[in-house]
Amino acid sequence: MARFGVQFRLAISGAALLFFMTGCGQPDETATRGYLKVSSAEVAFPYVESSAIKFEQVYNEAFIDVGKSTSREALVDLSEGRSRLAVLSREPNESEVEALSAGEADFITRTVAHDALAVIVHGDNPVEDLTVGQLRDIYTGTITNWRELGGKDMAIRPLVRDRNSGTYEVFEDVVLEGAEYGANVYPCSTMAALASIAGAYPGTIGITGLLITNSSRSTATMAYYKTIRIAEDESGPYLLPTQHKLLQELYPLRRPLVLCYFKRSSLEVNLVSGFVTFLTAVKGQQIAIDEGVVPATMPVRTVKLQ
Repeated sequence: MARFGVQFRLAISGAALLFFMTGCGQPDETATRGYLKVSSAEVAFPYVESSAIKFEQVYNEAFIDVGKSTSREALVDLSEGRSRLAVLSREPNESEVEALSAGEADFITRTVAHDALAVIVHGDNPVEDLTVGQLRDIYTGTITNWRELGGKDMAIRPLVRDRNSGTYEVFEDVVLEGAEYGANVYPCSTMAALASIAGAYPGTIGITGLLITNSSRSTATMAYYKTIRIAEDESGPYLLPTQHKLLQELYPLRRPLVLCYFKRSSLEVNLVSGFVTFLTAVKGQQIAIDEGVVPATMPVRTVKLQ
């Protein structure tokens, strides 16, 4: 049902898509000058916003306007001309690629960094470790009490982002493996709301990302939650989602941060190409490290990672 909604929305926007791809950019725009609207998935927003600020500091005739949305909404914004660059927290699915490749311009995707699905619980919850299978049982409604996992006699309240988010879809694919979310799973409109609820109510468990947990911990209103260790199965190892473990591909719940945009020719130069080059070059990849995710386009020394 969720994926069908994407196909429908993208299919009906064909006229807007064609108009956008044949008339984008400003007459005097260059790779370092002009206005660029970016639609970013919420979990990627801190990294993209920080990168935009650094880009503008270097190139003072550029203005990068980064908006926060879900991965699905970011693609719709791109297709309907409301943005020229979309940043997703997942790969576009087959139907999305087909719809967005229907116009004259090439639809380009590029992985810019790697993030993790971080699992958080209330800070007073004694449970420290879960397997992917136990997560599946929690989110399908098979396990409903923390006592079944060695915790307190307390009902489990699973939280997830709404169905438009990349987190919802990645978790559905990687953890649920085609099974449906249980009736007791509560959808949250934003990652900030999810983290706040997880920290306020004992018994909750939520799925978020590294960038959200890192940025939340820097605020005075930080909710009282903790990140727990995850293993593929009971044989372990149980790992926290750190940059080092992501780089080594040891943490089991990984996902890409993906740039999506249109390009009319290999010679096209505009602010989209300039900002994409910045994000994927040394300076942009260093920002990825500083923000807490793992670079995807440049070699990384593990000494720089947590």
